[in-house]
Amino acid sequence: MKRNFIITVDTEGDNQWSIYNGQNITTENANFIPRFQEMCEEFGFKPVYLVNYEMANNDFLMDYLKKKQKEGVCEIGTHLHSWYSPPEHKLERKFEANPYITEYPKQIVYEKIDFMTKLIESKVGIRPIVHRAGRWASSDCMFDILSELGYIADCSVVSGCNMLNYPGKTVAYGFDYRMYPNEAYLVRDNLIEIPMSVSHVHTLEGKSIKNRAKNLIVGKDRWLRPAISTVKEMKLHIDERVENGSDYAEFMIHSTELMPGGSPYFKNSRDVEREYKDMRTIFTYAVQCGFEGITMRDYAKKFLEK
Repeated sequence: MKRNFIITVDTEGDNQWSIYNGQNITTENANFIPRFQEMCEEFGFKPVYLVNYEMANNDFLMDYLKKKQKEGVCEIGTHLHSWYSPPEHKLERKFEANPYITEYPKQIVYEKIDFMTKLIESKVGIRPIVHRAGRWASSDCMFDILSELGYIADCSVVSGCNMLNYPGKTVAYGFDYRMYPNEAYLVRDNLIEIPMSVSHVHTLEGKSIKNRAKNLIVGKDRWLRPAISTVKEMKLHIDERVENGSDYAEFMIHSTELMPGGSPYFKNSRDVEREYKDMRTIFTYAVQCGFEGITMRDYAKKFLEK
């Protein structure tokens, strides 16, 4: 069985963790993406850049990704931050958090996804057909619309993860994905879900004594994500995918994590260099375990042809 390594990059404006409603969003992190792309190419990996509204309007980035997509070494998809992506639609604020796409009326959801799809297509000449919602949101309505607009893959679900404690703008809770499949599955006749597969474990692993104590008592979600998982944890995640007979492993980062100070996780150049060292270690291990790079589009097409 071929093992596929899917790299997803939430490609969005600088430090979204500290941006509040009405603030200007900068896109300086676009300048740091070529280094990451070049590293991925060294390993034969093909990153999927899930691009949101402000990044789709960064001409440097879109010209660069257009060229790389044409070369077949990356893919451009859609990442919808519903609170910032046109058209505007006022929601009554009940909680101090950005809204999930699922909080909007169906017609507005359609218009927002349709707008982003056409915007990206106008920038790179190829219609995006893979998608991830902001804040890991999903719903039947969203899947219906993605299917109608020609998308063949979504990756918004985080299998094994409980996100109920994260409110939106009008709702007090997020999503509970603990009982969802941890392999790709069909959500519509022409649309599959390729979930982030997250395992909840009780472990002494962690980046600090406090963190390790919490992970032992409360448990932690083990992602293939360098911002929140150690190298050891990510290797164990890959091992789990192999042992379970999974045909893919899904790695994720935010584009802002490639820039010093672009996120709370990597605050300076030293942090970013450590991140690159960790990613190289994980990419090397994935190759040793038999994983090969693939775009989400190609993975979905193979799945749908079965």
